[in-house]
Amino acid sequence: MGLLRPGSDHRTGTLTAELVSHRYDSLVWGAVAIVIALVLSTLLRRIVGRLAERRPEEERELARLRRRETALVLLGTAIPYATAIVVLIVLGSTFLPRTAALGGSALLGIIIGFAAQRFLMDIVAGALIAFARWYAIGEFIWVEPSKASGIVEEFGLRTTVVRAFNGDRAYIPNSQIITAFRSPRGFRRYSFEVFTTDAAEARHAIESAGKRAPVGGARFLRPPRVIEERELGDNTWLVRGEVDVAPTMEWLAEDLLVARLKAQLAGDVLLADPIVYTIDEPTLARYERRLLVR
Repeated sequence: MGLLRPGSDHRTGTLTAELVSHRYDSLVWGAVAIVIALVLSTLLRRIVGRLAERRPEEERELARLRRRETALVLLGTAIPYATAIVVLIVLGSTFLPRTAALGGSALLGIIIGFAAQRFLMDIVAGALIAFARWYAIGEFIWVEPSKASGIVEEFGLRTTVVRAFNGDRAYIPNSQIITAFRSPRGFRRYSFEVFTTDAAEARHAIESAGKRAPVGGARFLRPPRVIEERELGDNTWLVRGEVDVAPTMEWLAEDLLVARLKAQLAGDVLLADPIVYTIDEPTLARYERRLLVR
C-alpha cells in the first residue's frame, strides 16, 4: 500500500473542480452559440421577407432579387446546422473520457453519419442544387417524383418549400428531388391563330374575349391581344395573337379562349377552329439552326 504525498488530495480536488468548470463553460458557450445562430437565422428570414415585398420593374432586377433572396435563405438555414454540428463535436470531445478525447470527434462523426444518413443526403443534395442554380426563391417549378408544383417559398440546405396557388405548402426533402421543371418567364405565353374571312370581326372577338374574362384569381395575366393580321388571298385572313396565363391556368387559353372565339365567330366568318399553342422562340431557333432549316 503506497503512501499519499501531503497535499495530493488538495491537488486532486482542484483538478476535479477545474474539469467540472471547463465542462460547465462548454455547455454555456454551446447554448450561447445555438441561441446566436437562431437569432441570426431569424434576422435573415426577416430580411428575405422584406425583399419579397419589393416589386422590381425590370427582369434583370427581378433575377438579381431572386438570387439575393435565395442566398440569404440558404445562409439562414446553414448557420443553425453548422453551429449545432460544431457544438456537438466540442461537447463530445469535452465529456468523453480523456483516453478517448483524441478520437471523440471522429467517433461522434461516425455516429452522426450512421444515425442521420437521410439528413446528410438532404444537405448534400441541397448544396448541389444551389451550386447548379436549379431554381431560386419566387420561381415556379414542378418537382418530380412528388408531383408538387408552385412557387418556391423557401429553399434551405435540407428542404425546399413549394407553395401552390391555392395556398397549400409542400415540404420536400432535397434528396427526394429527382427532377425540377422551371418556367423561364414564370408564366405561360400562348400564341393563337384564327383563320377568318373578316379580320376586323376577328379582332373584335379577340378583344371582347379579353374583356369578358374572369377577374378573380383565375384570370389572364395579360389579356388576348392581336399581334399580326395577314391576308392570305381568296378572302382569307390570318389573325395571330398572344395571351399570358399563370402556370396551372393553361385552361384559360386552351379551353376558355377557344370556346369564346368559336361562339363569337360562328358561321362563315370562322374558317377553322382556332389554333392555340405555346412554344419558346429561342429554343425553336436553336432547333432549326441545328437542322439547317431554311
